[in-house]
Amino acid sequence: MDYKEYRYIFPPRPKNAIPQTDINFWDNGRMLAQPKLNGSNCIVFTNGVEHHVMNRHYQRITNVDIDITELNTALNVKNGEWYVINGEYMNKSKSDENNKVFNHKFVIFDILVYKSEYLIGKTFNERVELMDEIFGTKESEKEYLYSISENIYRVKTYYNDFLKVFEELIKIDMYEGLVMKRKNATLEAGWNENNNVKSQLKARKPTKNYRF
Repeated sequence: MDYKEYRYIFPPRPKNAIPQTDINFWDNGRMLAQPKLNGSNCIVFTNGVEHHVMNRHYQRITNVDIDITELNTALNVKNGEWYVINGEYMNKSKSDENNKVFNHKFVIFDILVYKSEYLIGKTFNERVELMDEIFGTKESEKEYLYSISENIYRVKTYYNDFLKVFEELIKIDMYEGLVMKRKNATLEAGWNENNNVKSQLKARKPTKNYRF
């Protein structure tokens, strides 16, 4: 489907949560998993000339320090072609594995429009493979993230050992947990916020529950 001018797209997101004890059940060869970061969900619409930085509620994100030139360079944007990228804008002063604040970074986990083509019908796995082609898989100083540029990263994708990954990454402040996505689930048009929610699950780190 052609995407020739800016129109807001609601990003695919998981609504259904599962407990940590159920993670192994979903580690069944039909799912992939990605780290869930503790920032603000962010959708960037850019064609090299015009850009919009939005949240998942159809609102502009204010006080954003994303260098659009840096992102356009990473995407190799040219000829006014549209790209729509979904990721997490790190703006909550959360710490990385070295207890250093990881702030004002953009961490990509999905691509919705590529070269003015809305990727409807493409599976999660196909979109991960496309991002591998676009951005590469360069290791970074962060165990669970690939490096794209100085301020832009991308989550790694896992195809097994979900519980092991979950138990390790939730020790780190800037991660909330794990998102599991059905590999062959195809992208639906995101004109409604409830589209694309049935093919994803999330598992969050346990929270303390004090009783007095």
